[in-house]
Amino acid sequence: MQTLFFYDKPFKIAFWLIVIIESLSFLSHTYSVVNQVLFFTIIAATLIISFWKLEYGFWIICTELFISSFGYLFYFDAFDFRFSIRLGIFFVIFLAWLIKAVHTKQWQFYRSRLRWPFVALLAVLAWGIVNGIINGNPLKDVFFDANAYLYFGIIFVAFSVLNTWSKINTLIQLLFASITAMAIKTIFLLFYFAHQADINSIRLLYTWVRDTRVGEIAPVAQNYYRIFFQGHIWSLFSLILLLLFLILITKNDWLKINYKISWVLTILASLTLIISFSRSIWLSLIVTMFLILFYLVFKEKVKWKRISKISVIIIAVVIAELALITILVNLPLPGGSSDGISAGTLVKERLTTTDEAALGSRFQLFKPLITKFFDNPVIGSGFGTTVTYQTLDPRTKDINGGWYTSYSFEWGYLDIVIKIGLIGLLVYLYFIWLIIKDGIKLLKITKNKEEYLLILGLLFSLIALLITHISTPYINHPLGIFLIIISAAILNTLKVKTLE
Repeated sequence: MQTLFFYDKPFKIAFWLIVIIESLSFLSHTYSVVNQVLFFTIIAATLIISFWKLEYGFWIICTELFISSFGYLFYFDAFDFRFSIRLGIFFVIFLAWLIKAVHTKQWQFYRSRLRWPFVALLAVLAWGIVNGIINGNPLKDVFFDANAYLYFGIIFVAFSVLNTWSKINTLIQLLFASITAMAIKTIFLLFYFAHQADINSIRLLYTWVRDTRVGEIAPVAQNYYRIFFQGHIWSLFSLILLLLFLILITKNDWLKINYKISWVLTILASLTLIISFSRSIWLSLIVTMFLILFYLVFKEKVKWKRISKISVIIIAVVIAELALITILVNLPLPGGSSDGISAGTLVKERLTTTDEAALGSRFQLFKPLITKFFDNPVIGSGFGTTVTYQTLDPRTKDINGGWYTSYSFEWGYLDIVIKIGLIGLLVYLYFIWLIIKDGIKLLKITKNKEEYLLILGLLFSLIALLITHISTPYINHPLGIFLIIISAAILNTLKVKTLE
């Protein structure tokens, strides 16, 4: 029987390496020369490691994508351009894979039925670049707008590496180690900011998070801060997978260590999502959980008594987590300025408030996006296409009355159709549908319980990704693209093994 180990050697190694990397990133932010040295050291080390063992290079890029929102934990400034460590790692790993593939003549992805739909996807993306140039969009804007799609190149590496159950298991442990480290970082930042009244005491941490583009830190109440990382999306995917395991495997069938760590990971992931204050992720989680409930009742035939018990446990855990966050924020420590507000109250306000600046700005953007879409609805206007709208962000309003021009839009699907048109969006969604379709077929034939739950977790994670993308762009971001890639690679491997 194939078993997923949630906590084993890869988890431990990855976790402590992440702690070291995060510490070095903080140090390099203080000393720029350290940043430059570490940037090139990591790139060179990744290149050597990838030539030695491609899978180790792949684990490096996996972990970087799990813990860093935009890939700027380290960076190099040159020619008025900031090169991210993510971009550097991507190029050296892709180069290592390409040289190895040419030498060994092994092109695993070529044997996948996704190859021609993938070619079609690449074609519409290439058209988006050409179209953007034809329409006179600045080359710099075209590149930065389209560069996220470069990460589809990792699909070739993923299909080469994720070809055994053991390697899939390693990937899952890297994910869990990453969300553990990210949860600790998130909770620490919330606690630290809540108890530092002096602006100078928080400036260094704040600028580190901002300059590395890991996330956003913004005040919500007197001593409560919103700590949001784009990488929190991995906590959502992990939570979906963990809940499916906890619901559909009886306690007696669990490995003892897996059962314990699964609860720890579930609590850490859900705590992270509460602290993130991301309405998009909350909406996605709620809708996905209702879909999972529907699946459990009508497909798995789970009894309503068990559903009720599970629901009560989930509600109790959430209440306990809200209480824990409230206690952490309001501890009477020197430097704090507690107003005694509860996390539950803030969550309620976040869900019901409609006049908040960020939400208002998002709706202000909607109409100009619709207008721009109708300029070229079928083939799009190309990457680098900008839209000007009036934001409610007080910082922008103070500068120029709130008028803001950008080529990056919060409304994810509108962003895609504006750049590559309805044709491009349909090609992209068809590619994702083929991956989901493979997963659905596998659910019907796999005989291993843990394989079944992994497949189910990937499918519901993809659904959650598509829901989140409505109001927060992810399938045009390396994080969402990477989930699509690893889902395709894992399902392909499981299909091959099942049919052997």
